[in-house]
Amino acid sequence: MAVEGTCSSGAGFLRRGCGRESVGLCVYCAAPFCTDHGSLNADYYQVCNRKPCLAKFADIEAHQRWLDAHQSPNRMSMCAEDSCQERMQHSCQRCRLRFCDTHLIDKSVTEFRLEGRVRTVQLMCPHCAERRVLWD
Repeated sequence: MAVEGTCSSGAGFLRRGCGRESVGLCVYCAAPFCTDHGSLNADYYQVCNRKPCLAKFADIEAHQRWLDAHQSPNRMSMCAEDSCQERMQHSCQRCRLRFCDTHLIDKSVTEFRLEGRVRTVQLMCPHCAERRVLWD
């Protein structure tokens, strides 16, 4: 699939971008990038080489590994937190794993909805609450 425009990598205050033909659009920042300034991954997952975008890409992979490792206790109706022996009670509104009351917190987050930015409070596990710093 052809991508219009040129690579914008390196562009900033009083600086032009790379200028080479772009091969992809970053899924996080929507910036066009060339073969030297981004990667084309499986399932058309395109990521530029900017630090925030690479951090998000790495976080997605790490989060998937974390989810896979913490689903087992939920299959036995137990809290998904490491070494917790309590019964699961509520779901994290981000990862959907189930935890006991002790391992869930109320976290204030901003979501982008059709009506614009909306500030809400969500029930989250500590792992997902920690990840919000990168995504907010």
